Amino acid sequence: MKPIADRNPFRIGVAAIAVVAVFAVLVVLTTFVSFGDRHYTAILAQTAGLRVGEDVEVHGVPAGKVKSIKLDGDKVKVGFTVKKSVQVGTASTAAVKVATLLGTHYLAIDPAGSGTLGTIPLSRTSVPFNLQDVIEQGTGALTKLDPVLLAKALTETSKTLTATSQNIGPALVGIARLSEDVEKRSGQTGDLITAARSVTDQLSSSSADIVVLMKQANLVLAEINSRRDAIHTLLTETTTLATNLGTIIDQTKADMAPALHQLNVVVTTLRSQDSTLKDVLDSMAPTLRYLANATGNGPWGDLWLQSPAIPPDDLTCRLGGCK
Repeated sequence: MKPIADRNPFRIGVAAIAVVAVFAVLVVLTTFVSFGDRHYTAILAQTAGLRVGEDVEVHGVPAGKVKSIKLDGDKVKVGFTVKKSVQVGTASTAAVKVATLLGTHYLAIDPAGSGTLGTIPLSRTSVPFNLQDVIEQGTGALTKLDPVLLAKALTETSKTLTATSQNIGPALVGIARLSEDVEKRSGQTGDLITAARSVTDQLSSSSADIVVLMKQANLVLAEINSRRDAIHTLLTETTTLATNLGTIIDQTKADMAPALHQLNVVVTTLRSQDSTLKDVLDSMAPTLRYLANATGNGPWGDLWLQSPAIPPDDLTCRLGGCK
């Protein structure tokens, strides 16, 4: 292989220029050709400040770029790209919207319908405003106003603003402070929204458990209702029993009064004979104990006498009584 110093400098220069040209073409293609994107066209009534290179958003998410803006008669043809993952159907719409107060815009695409759409017609596109339409509509509206009444209204408005000029300044200061507080607490607001989203996600994931819990609660309520019916029946029966007992007492009151009176007489008599009954019981207790002891060996009574109340058998035989 020859070293570079031995080669033809002209050929080396031509090869270097060719490489640089190819590299430049690749850069240009990379800039103007979006790989992995689909190209679409939207017909607008006017650009409304839209510029090449601004974003194309789908549901608030950047999904492409504005590639070209061309005048087509009394309309404007806008070429843009959208990611292949976004399906832009035949019923899709496009709208130019203001992104910031500094004058930046973006093209908002709302995919709809089935199939693939190449060009979004003018009937499905919109722009923030049309100065000519505003002037025409405003002129017609102004001609319908009463100039004398309008002058009086403006005069009264001026008087009101003059009378409240001292309060307008503090009010604006308060509004500014409120906006500052809202801006300072934007992080907390975001955290609150995130926490609320987590709560809703948790509720959504636990929806089956909540349904089961509600069914169990229905069973508990049914059981409580059945127990309530049983308690109601018990109270009704108890009331009926109390009524019947009252009726029986009312019916037997005439018979029970003499019986209770006689019972009181018997109790009074027993109380008056209490000491006598106590002496009788004290005397009968030893006698009954001795009698029980005497008859405790069998169906007879044991009798013990002091000798010689009954002579023994041998003495009776000696006296001639034994054969």
